[in-house]
Amino acid sequence: MRVLVAPDSFKGSLSSIELCQTIRHGMNNVMDAEVIEVPISDGGEGFLESICSVHPFQVELVNVKDPLGRTIQGKMAFDLQKRTAFIEMAKSTGLTHVSEDERNPYQSFSYGVGNFILYGLDKGCRTFIIGLGGSATNDAGVGMLLELGVSFRDVHNKPVEIESLTDIQKIASLDLQKVDPRLFECEFILATDVNNPLCGEQGATFVFGPQKGIAKERLNEIDGILEHYGKVLEKEFRKEIVSREGVGAAGGITASFLALFKTQIRQGIDILIEYLQLDQLLPTVDFVITGEGKLDHQTLNGKVIKGICELANQHHIPVVAVCGNIELSRNEIRELGLSAAFSICKGPSSIEESMKDAKQLVLELVENIAELLRI
Repeated sequence: MRVLVAPDSFKGSLSSIELCQTIRHGMNNVMDAEVIEVPISDGGEGFLESICSVHPFQVELVNVKDPLGRTIQGKMAFDLQKRTAFIEMAKSTGLTHVSEDERNPYQSFSYGVGNFILYGLDKGCRTFIIGLGGSATNDAGVGMLLELGVSFRDVHNKPVEIESLTDIQKIASLDLQKVDPRLFECEFILATDVNNPLCGEQGATFVFGPQKGIAKERLNEIDGILEHYGKVLEKEFRKEIVSREGVGAAGGITASFLALFKTQIRQGIDILIEYLQLDQLLPTVDFVITGEGKLDHQTLNGKVIKGICELANQHHIPVVAVCGNIELSRNEIRELGLSAAFSICKGPSSIEESMKDAKQLVLELVENIAELLRI
């Protein structure tokens, strides 16, 4: 039997690469199967590793700023023949770079994405494929633009110093005089699984802000700041920003990309299917094991499992999912195109306990799946 293993990560527990390895061990402990490992990402953490798992792209460490402005090193990849750079936002601007004690979303900015872009620009790249997600920021890309040379002006045409999210409220216009003109020749392809708008109850702040540390009593205020900035961008660049789907991804950074540069928003899984050539690989396998930390209603709207299932179903290949937690009904699981979905949670254990023991729990669950396949 030839089995394709293509899971997303269990965030906070197992990376997609670790999941692939664990699932392979579980299968091979029980049966003699050829297991093909393809770690997957929705555009967030693991995006770069997934892209590079099949292609021998050049990977470099780059000095970038973290969300608090400190210099760190982050990886990015290059396909120099095609003048293409691959960036994972979380490598510079991710929550993983800020401890819980340091977490301050009101003074966290997307500087590092700008640093990555400038480095790629100097390498000759003119296409940037950027995995969004896992960010600690909610600045609508203001920090990135600062690093790219944009300056902000108030209603009196005086410079606005950006030290906190509240300073964004003072922005009335953008000054692009110091922006490298090569940036306007570039194409930016943003990989995300998020369809949320910039602001409102389904926007960046209300939906994703709390997990970044934005206090409940400040959600309305910060949401209003992003709405103000979005309207400034609309006025300055005559593009739809505020209500457009997908602009709420990664703290609203998409707003700045769309306003200033040639930009596409694409589902992360669609980009990976293309680069990992899954459409060619799937017809050659007998069975697919995918998975992610939580199987929920967001999964129905274009996350990894849905993308894998749609492709596998075209070739009538059964797909099962290994998950940390399942919040979908049986009908919804079938609607996704899954033959079955299994949770690693055992008995009256907490989510924290399951995350801690995830590797062993996944191993045991996959061994049971393999036993079933032998019948």
